[in-house]
Amino acid sequence: MNFTFFKRIILMTFLGCCFFSCSSDLDFDQINDFNAQPVLIGNLAYFNINAPEFISNGSETPIFSYTSDVDFLNKSFINENLVKTELYFRIKNTINRSYAFTVTFLNKNGIPIYGIRMDVPAYNGTEILVEKTETFSAANVDILKNTTKMVFSVRMFSGPPITASTSGRVELSSSLTAYFDIR
Repeated sequence: MNFTFFKRIILMTFLGCCFFSCSSDLDFDQINDFNAQPVLIGNLAYFNINAPEFISNGSETPIFSYTSDVDFLNKSFINENLVKTELYFRIKNTINRSYAFTVTFLNKNGIPIYGIRMDVPAYNGTEILVEKTETFSAANVDILKNTTKMVFSVRMFSGPPITASTSGRVELSSSLTAYFDIR
């Protein structure tokens, strides 16, 4: 009988504690103060062109071009939250010719809206490395938001002839770092 009495006392004490627990007012308006600033880093384009690839049907072809779809830049999340972007380009040259690299930004109608040019000197016995970072801040980030394609072009300048046995390569790698402000 004492055991049942103690069970009832313990049960009543537990229930009493549940009814008199501590609580505070919750402020659901705090969500209005939420602010996240994520950073996204990704590859943009990469290609490696060996010297013999500038030969077509036995003659030099001084221009190489690659087009990349970047219509993900037109999505509503990007349009609403993108505040800054940095495009990084790294070009290596081990061919005894100089080059001009251009990146052309095209809108949905295929019209060029922006361009970047990088001049690459000829190989001189040591690998040539050219790096460039192009920053799009609040003032011009709309260029990226309106870009659907990027055309990466390599134009070889005149110099010693390139043949099927010419050694060396031209390599481009690029990346994108996007900064967001989500409120």
